[in-house]
Amino acid sequence: MTEAPRTIVAVKFAWEKAGKTYDYFVDFPVEVGQRIHVPTKRGEAKVEVMEIKSESELASVAALRPVEDLRTDEEKQAKYPNGQRMFSEDRTMLDAKGNRSVFDDVDR
Repeated sequence: MTEAPRTIVAVKFAWEKAGKTYDYFVDFPVEVGQRIHVPTKRGEAKVEVMEIKSESELASVAALRPVEDLRTDEEKQAKYPNGQRMFSEDRTMLDAKGNRSVFDDVDR
C-alpha cells in the first residue's frame, strides 16, 4: 500500500524582507496567499503561504492550522489612508503602520 505524498507549502514570515521562504508539511486544505499557524523555536507564528509544492528536501515539520479570520466584512475593508489595514484577523485594532496597539490587552 502506497501513501499519497503530503502537501508541502513554502511560507514567508513577516520579518523576512528578502523573499526567503521556509517549507512545512500541511494536512489541511490550503491556498496561496492564505495565512496559517506554524511552529517555530520560539512558539507559534502566523505566516503567509507563498507556494504549494509536491516535494521538498527541507520540510520536516507540519503546519498547525489555518488562521481563522474573525473580522466582519466592514473590518476587512477598513484601511488607513496609507493603505494599511485597521484590524487583524483576531479583530485587534492596528495602528497606521500595521502594528498592534500597546493598549490592546488592557481589558483582558
